[in-house]
Amino acid sequence: MLRNGSDLDFDALSCSLESMAAAIDVRDAGTHRHCDRTRRIAHALGQRLGLDARELEQLDLAAHFHDIGKIGIPDRVLHYPGRLSEEDREVMRAHPELGERIFLASRHPEAAAVARIIRHHHEAMDGSGYPDGLQGDAIPLAARILRVADSYDAIVSRRSYKDSFGHEEAMRLLREEVGGKIDPEVFRHFEDLARDPGLDAG
Repeated sequence: MLRNGSDLDFDALSCSLESMAAAIDVRDAGTHRHCDRTRRIAHALGQRLGLDARELEQLDLAAHFHDIGKIGIPDRVLHYPGRLSEEDREVMRAHPELGERIFLASRHPEAAAVARIIRHHHEAMDGSGYPDGLQGDAIPLAARILRVADSYDAIVSRRSYKDSFGHEEAMRLLREEVGGKIDPEVFRHFEDLARDPGLDAG
């Protein structure tokens, strides 16, 4: 782990971040487990795509805290049991920007890079994502990796508002998004990873 300043300051910072993650899990049950599974998948995928140690650390942190912005989403939207209205979907779409702001405020040594990944983890290759409508290689590679890992775990996980899907169905659904929402090269590596019996999504 990269450190600036005293170990005591860094430990206090880590505790503060984990406290925020725990607060999200209290408000939205299962978020912590989802983020941890997403982190493990993203890390393995990042290794396959050749990220170096520092880039992997940034990806790990972004994956672990990618939903931290949900702490700023109203309960009526966060806990809605069905399909959100367009207005409420716009409210929910604010969570990557909120997450960016929260992580930037953490003063973590890698805050800027991690916050950038968090901000862009819902961007799409065809420019239809949010919050900035970035397209193709303009989206940070780590964010493209996180998009696949996050999407896969979200599909295979059961939540209060949705049933879970099996692995094959999840892969089929993701395959339909290749070239649109999902980077084809990242997904090709994810398919290779998914053939590994060690893939742990839950």
